[in-house]
Amino acid sequence: MRPIPIIFGLVLLVYLGAGSGAGAAETNHGKQLYAQYCSSCHGVDGRGNGPVARDLKVKVPNLILLRKNNKGIYPTDRVMSAIDGRRAIRGHGDRNMPVWGEIFRKEADDAKYPELTTLLKAKLIAEYIATLQQ
Repeated sequence: MRPIPIIFGLVLLVYLGAGSGAGAAETNHGKQLYAQYCSSCHGVDGRGNGPVARDLKVKVPNLILLRKNNKGIYPTDRVMSAIDGRRAIRGHGDRNMPVWGEIFRKEADDAKYPELTTLLKAKLIAEYIATLQQ
């Protein structure tokens, strides 16, 4: 049995299955991750008014408008790719700092499936941000 298809299957299962209806525990975990990794710039409420925002050279985006600015559809994959570094974001610096995917991978070094753990954290944060939408 090949490990790559199994890992891919697990990632796909988590990505597609867990996203359809995040339970209260998942939403709470997403909120905790958001508070830990995102709120210093994006603010507790997601409006881009975190305590660090005023000291940055780039304007921190208002995350509660993502669905509104995307024709009423919340862009889950685009948000996840901004979090984990698959998509370059000027305000996040280069791909290594502070893109959270790299940090999540380092934190998950001891996990059985570090890539899956990384993807899940980004997904939980993205799903929490979805709950902030106007």
